Amino acid sequence: MELIEPQPPLTIIEDSNKTPSSEQVTEQEANAFIETLAKSQDESITINENDDQFVRHDSVIILPSLEHRITSIDELLADPNLTEDTPLTLHYTTNIEQQTTLAELSDQYEDQTIVLTIIDQNGQTHTKPLFELLNQSNIDLTAPITLLTQHKHSLQTTLSELSNIKDIDHKESVVATINHGIQKLSVKEIIQSGDMPDNALFYLHRVTDNDLQGLWGIIQTGLIEKFRQGVHIEGVTPNKDMVRAVIPANADEKLTSGFSSFLGKILTQKVNSSYIYNFSTHTMNRDPNLIYPGQQLIMIHFAPEELKKIYQFFSDKRNQGVESFAIGD
Repeated sequence: MELIEPQPPLTIIEDSNKTPSSEQVTEQEANAFIETLAKSQDESITINENDDQFVRHDSVIILPSLEHRITSIDELLADPNLTEDTPLTLHYTTNIEQQTTLAELSDQYEDQTIVLTIIDQNGQTHTKPLFELLNQSNIDLTAPITLLTQHKHSLQTTLSELSNIKDIDHKESVVATINHGIQKLSVKEIIQSGDMPDNALFYLHRVTDNDLQGLWGIIQTGLIEKFRQGVHIEGVTPNKDMVRAVIPANADEKLTSGFSSFLGKILTQKVNSSYIYNFSTHTMNRDPNLIYPGQQLIMIHFAPEELKKIYQFFSDKRNQGVESFAIGD
């Protein structure tokens, strides 16, 4: 006789690891991205030109200790406080003289509002828009004149090399940027805002000659590059170790529908609340229209939640048209 053992009761195993929704995944990505955006506060962070950084409110940053001085090569060589290996940058201008006529200048420049400096046949110097020079009464457009143009130059050198410079009169006035080494500065001491949490983030940018669009362009470019660059994070999303969001270049523009863009509103608020720190004079300026290359640090405050919303917004909109970047006024 064969005994048949009873079958054990069926056990239903439920999957406790439900697949997260796309919104949950984006939120996880945003949190991971923001957490790794700024380096550890235990590290001193060097802020170089063309290498912008996000730092925490409790970070220590490293900047060059620069002095800007109107001087001459002879005066620099005689300064006992400078050593032979002291790095210097000399800023100076040269004048170029070109023999020409007003008729030739009219053909050369399509934009006749350009301001030119000329020396006429009588040796008189005139600095006027081209159209005014052309429209003078009893003017001979074919008469020989001299066009004066100024060229700006920057020369990186050291004190020991100054005596060998032949292109500049050693008694001529120049603007010298003298590098005295580095300085470590606490972000808290610069900002001096006691009610700001330690995890508040600041986007830092050293002003250069390339910052033609002012603060708006600086912040826009910085956000686009940092979010597009992304960070390597493991375990957030399956088969994906790079977390990033792509912000389109035109995402800040006011739209044809009349709505403001999400990014445009953020940029407006950040421009108006920016910190502009002169690390040569150790002074703070809050005027977004006064920025100077080589000596200023732009500091833009972001709460972590603000950056998280930016990441989520552009992650959600990445497959949609530009009008999807609109928000109601």
